[in-house]
Amino acid sequence: MARENNFLLGYGERLTAPVTIKSGGGDKNPPYDFDTAKAQMSTWLKAANNQFQTLPSEACPNDQVTAVITLHPRYVSKSEFPSDLLNSVGLRAVGGRTKKIKPREWGITKHPEEAITDELLVMGSRKAFSSWSGNLSSWVFSNVSKHLTHFEELSAFSSEQKIKALPDTTNDLVLEVVLHDTENPAIIEQFMDYATKLGARAIFQRAKQTKGLTFIPVYADKNIAKKLAMFSFIRVVRAMPTMRPLHPGPTRSNQYYQVNLPNEVVLDPSLRVVIFDGGLPQNNPVTPWVNYIEPVSLANPVPELMEHGLNVTSALLFGPLNIQNTASRPLCHIDHVRVLDDQTGTGGDFEYYDVLDRLLEVLDSARKANQPYDFMNVSLGPDIPVDDDDVTRWTSDLDTRLSGGITFATVAAGNAGQRDSISGLNRVQPPSDAVNVLCIGSCDNDRSPIWKRAAYSCIGPGRRPGVVKPDGVVFGGDNNNPFFVLTSRTGGVGAAGVAGTSFAAPYALRTAVAIKAQLGDDFGAMALRALLLHRADRGTHSSVEVGWGRLETDYDRLITCDDDEALVIFQGQLPVKEHLRAPVPLPDGDLTGFVTIDATLVISPEVDPSFPNAYTRAGLEIAFRPNADKFKTYDDGKVSAHAATKSFFNAKNMKISEFELREEGHKWEPCLKAS
Repeated sequence: MARENNFLLGYGERLTAPVTIKSGGGDKNPPYDFDTAKAQMSTWLKAANNQFQTLPSEACPNDQVTAVITLHPRYVSKSEFPSDLLNSVGLRAVGGRTKKIKPREWGITKHPEEAITDELLVMGSRKAFSSWSGNLSSWVFSNVSKHLTHFEELSAFSSEQKIKALPDTTNDLVLEVVLHDTENPAIIEQFMDYATKLGARAIFQRAKQTKGLTFIPVYADKNIAKKLAMFSFIRVVRAMPTMRPLHPGPTRSNQYYQVNLPNEVVLDPSLRVVIFDGGLPQNNPVTPWVNYIEPVSLANPVPELMEHGLNVTSALLFGPLNIQNTASRPLCHIDHVRVLDDQTGTGGDFEYYDVLDRLLEVLDSARKANQPYDFMNVSLGPDIPVDDDDVTRWTSDLDTRLSGGITFATVAAGNAGQRDSISGLNRVQPPSDAVNVLCIGSCDNDRSPIWKRAAYSCIGPGRRPGVVKPDGVVFGGDNNNPFFVLTSRTGGVGAAGVAGTSFAAPYALRTAVAIKAQLGDDFGAMALRALLLHRADRGTHSSVEVGWGRLETDYDRLITCDDDEALVIFQGQLPVKEHLRAPVPLPDGDLTGFVTIDATLVISPEVDPSFPNAYTRAGLEIAFRPNADKFKTYDDGKVSAHAATKSFFNAKNMKISEFELREEGHKWEPCLKAS
């Protein structure tokens, strides 16, 4: 076979070298002149201050209030953040989000009609806002005041903006209230008092903090939600999410058959792999390869949830079972941690919190023991779509623990793909919107060249950054072509046909485990992720539906190349503000014909859930220099110090033009792929 001995090449980082690049760029022509911008700000501040005066004092601890500043789309880069201006007027940024706007002016000739921009949540005392308004008339143009020309709007952060859609079925609600800027415990205490005064009951014992955000369950009547949201430190008020249904309804098959399991030991017993799911039935057939763990805080198991746990475990151990063959050899031992109990999905008010806490406890214990997991799969989560404005605790807590690229994680995209698309209810579900996981959707077959997304599989886009979601799709079964897994519903060792992203995710993880088992410890989690996405084939499908495409599950094809192809893996760390030159390896001699360069870049960044608009705290700017002998000559006759660049990683080349990335937004994406 042509691919038999054409293996991919590792250690590409040995070809790299540090390089010094001077920062370029200069001042832009702003959309508004300074006098116009100052007049605009004066009007905005007066309106905001009038609204601030209507807030009760008990809703404004230390007289603090929150405003929303909308930036012009041309001024959303981190280097143009208006920190100097905010400091000068006694304000601080406590959060951010994205918004599509139609600016009044652009300051440039060529521009779109609408664009994605950033909104900043800024806090300060009512006195600070009032003083800014009073002193504004005396401002003159400076490096600080010039930021006024970059603003599109300022307004008070109203209760209506904080409240997400609440259910109409009842007035007695369990709410999740998210507070920002709560490093001072007194703020939380004042919120508890404020809620009590309104007749609500905040459950302090259940409060959870994540990087500047505090999540608090609150029992409240729907009619007081608006007054509750007046509290100035509140970021969002929403109904407490429930857990996802574990099957997409009618796609569970009634087909059963007996299956032969292998007698072989696992391929690589050193790998640490964990599944978080519904548990395993007694006397299950996977005991030789699975270590079953039940946290002590759990209530009673549920047969249906344990069946799901067995199905997911089977998908990771064997992939789709085939009636004509003995099941494939297991690749690794698995820790199966039961995190679901008889409260899940049955009205348990805090199951959304409890399931996550059980999961995090296991991950944190493994880290503290200096034995982090190499691989993990999560085929569960809250039953809500990704929110562009706010990050759930599920997503932020997992992203925080997975940054750095030690653990390779797959998360099911969710089975809500047939819900209403106009309202976005069919978008990927947390925590699959995380930037440090591989979000896996389902397609209808494994190897056929003709394939499509399974109708139930949730679609994108994700939040920006992390706009390409799902990351990819893998066979997860459907009504016509079920995914066969081990079941406890038959006597003996039986298989049943199922369907769902719950099974596509562990199947994708199995491929990653197989590569690791063959290539060893030097092939890290980020390299595995990059390889899977690099080999993904989108075909003619939209990235909204299938992300980067259908993932290759034949691991031999993943690590080998065609005769006219070379695949080189680069791994490493790049310190902040430093540059690295990575050459494209070429064979000796001249190349004939057309040459195609495909490149995939994956990072595993730290995150900041307070700023979903700038969620990733690290990014990369890539310059493609196709010819080392061609330089740019500037208008003044000077020649560039480095070879001329050509566009490579942009929305067009990445074939995600249907997404409207904010200016230079691709720099902060966790994955870039282009040709």
